Amino acid sequence: MPRTYLRRSGLPRTWITRVLRLLVTCGGIVFLGLNAPRVLGESPDRLAFFESRIRPILIDKCYSCHSSEAAKIKSGLRLDSLEGMLKGGDSGPAIVPHKPGESVLLRAIAYTDDFSKMPPRQKLPEQVIADFRRWVEMGAPHPGAIGASAGLGKQRDSAAATASLADDGSWWSLQPISSPEPPRLSTSEAAWARNSIDAFIVAGLRAKGLKPSPEADRRTLIRRLSFDLIGLPPSPEQVEDFLADTAPDAYERLVDRLLCSPHHGERWARFWLDLVHFAETHGHDQDRIRPNAWPYRDYLIAAFNGDKPYAGFIEEQVAADVLFPDQPRLVVALGMIASGPWDESSLRDIRDDSIDRQIGHYIDRDDMVSTVMSTFVSMTVHCARCHDHKFDPITQEDYYGLQAVFAGVDRADRAYDPDPLVSVSRQVFELDRRILCSSCLLPEVLLAALPPRHYVYAAASEFSPDGGHKPPPGPRPVHILKRGDIHKPGASAVPGSLACLSMLPARFSPVGSNHEGARRAALARWLSDARNPLTYRSIVNRLWQHHFGRAIVDTPSDFGRMGSIPTHPELLDWMAARFLADGGSLKRMHRLIVTSAVYRQATVHDPRAAEIDADNRLFWRMNRRRLDAESVHDALLLVAGRLDTTMGGPSVRQFGSRPGVHVTPVVDYTEYDWGSPGAGRRSVYRFLFRTLPDPFMDTLDEADASQLTATRTESITPLQALALLNNPFVLRQSEYLAKRLEQEQPRLEDQVRLAFDLVFNRMPTHDELADLGAYTRRNGLVNLCRLLFNSNEFLFLN
Repeated sequence: MPRTYLRRSGLPRTWITRVLRLLVTCGGIVFLGLNAPRVLGESPDRLAFFESRIRPILIDKCYSCHSSEAAKIKSGLRLDSLEGMLKGGDSGPAIVPHKPGESVLLRAIAYTDDFSKMPPRQKLPEQVIADFRRWVEMGAPHPGAIGASAGLGKQRDSAAATASLADDGSWWSLQPISSPEPPRLSTSEAAWARNSIDAFIVAGLRAKGLKPSPEADRRTLIRRLSFDLIGLPPSPEQVEDFLADTAPDAYERLVDRLLCSPHHGERWARFWLDLVHFAETHGHDQDRIRPNAWPYRDYLIAAFNGDKPYAGFIEEQVAADVLFPDQPRLVVALGMIASGPWDESSLRDIRDDSIDRQIGHYIDRDDMVSTVMSTFVSMTVHCARCHDHKFDPITQEDYYGLQAVFAGVDRADRAYDPDPLVSVSRQVFELDRRILCSSCLLPEVLLAALPPRHYVYAAASEFSPDGGHKPPPGPRPVHILKRGDIHKPGASAVPGSLACLSMLPARFSPVGSNHEGARRAALARWLSDARNPLTYRSIVNRLWQHHFGRAIVDTPSDFGRMGSIPTHPELLDWMAARFLADGGSLKRMHRLIVTSAVYRQATVHDPRAAEIDADNRLFWRMNRRRLDAESVHDALLLVAGRLDTTMGGPSVRQFGSRPGVHVTPVVDYTEYDWGSPGAGRRSVYRFLFRTLPDPFMDTLDEADASQLTATRTESITPLQALALLNNPFVLRQSEYLAKRLEQEQPRLEDQVRLAFDLVFNRMPTHDELADLGAYTRRNGLVNLCRLLFNSNEFLFLN
């Protein structure tokens, strides 16, 4: 082990610690040992690319068959070391540095070879394949890079070797948040900058000899802002008003107007629903409908619109019932804990005292733990389920301590009274009924006079039994399972969280052993504590990600050693500190980001900058992004004049359904009438099936509700073009837009101009007007609308 070897060297302990920290934090993840090979000098950026883009895919998709951990190494190929990849297997070298065309691995993952399609069940996303190609083109930078004559032998993978270095909590994300001073700028740089964010960005560009791009034009800026902040395009009138506004603060006032729009909460609630894998069915083999899941979605929309302080936002979703008992309407926030899949077969339909039921509870709590910790602190704690985390300082004691926090709740329809007076009255009357004899009619009459109770699908310790699914008598016993095996229970778990954050208590004792709510309250306070560096770095990183299409830490739900390192660590800390100083106001942070000069940049290409920073990790320009599925859906409705702005309430089931063989219904999305009431609701109000997604939205890369989704896939496929040409929803919106054009403009040329203004927020050029006017005469207005909806200018955001 590295630490043992260095101690034998006779170096002082303080020097050993410094050396180990230097080796880890500099990005060169080095294995030190008596016979270890020499690591060549790779740049941290190139290694970071491998660690963030390549290694996680190898671990997730390849190691089960092609690593030392595999029961049998298939085809003689190992992909857990550079030597194994260079040596290859039965088909030859897996990779040939700088030569993607000769690399068998690239042909396999691109599905170009009939004999070896890898992974065999599902092709990797195109962006992942492109990352592997770029990695090989770069020369396959790898932390285990060695001289030609050296061999790794039986040394374990270099990243795994860092696990022994992780126990001192020295990783960047575990350190307290600092408050760095913005870098000093030259006169010309200061003239470009608009706030302190820009100082950090321009300093990073200067270090690489780069300069920022010019500001985008006003039409581009209002379209960008509108989609970013409310998920809808601006109207032609809004564009013209902004272009005509010559006041120096015109842009800032536009930002404020969009942040105050009720559509803002609808837009940003959708991002949060991705993070917590929200859906309105159970998933698994019995994908039963959850008719009361939607109140959690409405809670999120209201919270974002009301700019709820982030600490309170956290506490409400983990322990609203305990921390805010005088606000019973906040019970709906507990929908977060229950937002993921639930295995009805294991947790309702088999005996409660069976081993399978116990396993089901551990798996169910694992989802709760993963959801809460991945979302709020961006840590992969679930990796410690079977053993101490291999890469991060997270122990099994930590993991099962978190399981113990949720040991007293299940997922169920939870009753609540939104009105505090009604809630208190009901409690009093029910207490009277218990104290008095059951034959006393007065409490029964008083209870019957109260408004009916509301229900939300949420974390609950009390609920009406459903078959074998019954409330727990108290927190269930949780043991530290050796290798995650239910048959090998160890010590009882103590409720708690991560010990690697030295500034916060790791265990929540003396939390009452039979008071499950106290456990969740302790975790909620631990997460929201202003001293918790993970929480506040995580949220500002997520906000940056959604505004720029790339986060400062490009693995937004993994701040551990298997994740990316920050491209601008000082900026990340400055924003986190500013966020805390502003009381955890999300809207203030939105405003700060979108009013910066770096956000206002054009998407222009600079060959020299691209040569130095091809991925635009330094943000020398704005990233061009494809609209997400929900923005496409909602923009089509708005442009066609069919957007229904009704907010809240039960979700719209935009499909036909009938009973299935079991509890999962038979669903047909082609049966829905797009002229019926509710058809124009925003996509955030669509009913979301977990196993039966809408094919149109799925084709446009809607999030998989069975997975925690921190970053949406952005694929470009022929299926998307076919869907935008032929899907019944698009066809109907094309018809509605054509009718709108005919009603508002009698002349064909003016109809084409209005179509451009509505769809692209601009007028057509002379040539475009001539060409599309001729096209419309031949094929009609409906086909013109279909054509515009399929254009890159509509689908991509500059």
